[in-house]
Amino acid sequence: MDKPLSLPARAILWFVAVNALIGAGSLLLFPARTDTLFFWPITPPLNAALFGALYLSGAFVVSLVTARGLWEPARFLVPVLVTAGALISGVTVLHLDRFAPGVRLAYWLLVYVGAPLLALWIFMRHEQPQANWQVTTPVKPVVRGVAVALGALLLLLGTLAILFPAPVVARWPWPTTPLMTRIFAAWFAAFGAGLLWFLVERDWKRIRFIPIMMTVASGFDLLVLLLHRADVPEAGLSLWVFVFHLALFGLIGLWMVWRQRKDNHG
Repeated sequence: MDKPLSLPARAILWFVAVNALIGAGSLLLFPARTDTLFFWPITPPLNAALFGALYLSGAFVVSLVTARGLWEPARFLVPVLVTAGALISGVTVLHLDRFAPGVRLAYWLLVYVGAPLLALWIFMRHEQPQANWQVTTPVKPVVRGVAVALGALLLLLGTLAILFPAPVVARWPWPTTPLMTRIFAAWFAAFGAGLLWFLVERDWKRIRFIPIMMTVASGFDLLVLLLHRADVPEAGLSLWVFVFHLALFGLIGLWMVWRQRKDNHG
């Protein structure tokens, strides 16, 4: 039987969801006002809106998981939050001069330093005594294989983009900065860590929100790209590569859900 989430764990995860939702609202509704409404100025507005779409997908999935009130279906959030928090904290240190000083910077650091520490605390708190790892709906080998391969690739490419952002900035379809490139890379590396959790978790019902989050994030980002297409100088090869990788990311998530259901009900 799955364990109920403790009250402190629910409060922390609801905070994560609400914080992400507020960030999404600010970036999606006011992408040209990040100098006053966000933690650093982001240009062009397309970059801010894409970041907001990632926040929105995260808020959606964390809310769904937390509302269930059970630990085991929420366990996959730990590698995602730990990876995102650790990488974004490191990126922040590299670009402290770009952030608004004072309260906004303190809050940003509090969130991204605190999130991985609290996620690890939640994990230890709920895994002792032994949590439920019983497998009732096994993840199909082909689904696990795709998840692990994609997760390793995302983690590798995300880490390389954080370490060496200049080549990525040079090939980006529209103007961007090393900070923004590293932030996007940190998020996709966190997706990679979540997909690698398929090596640990073998029950589909407890890990299915990862491919769902992939599909939602892809869909939101593609919609944002369409709405802000005026920020793209020209529809060159780099833009189509960008669109292709975003669409493929979401389609792989959809395929994982479809293949798992097909094998379970076919």
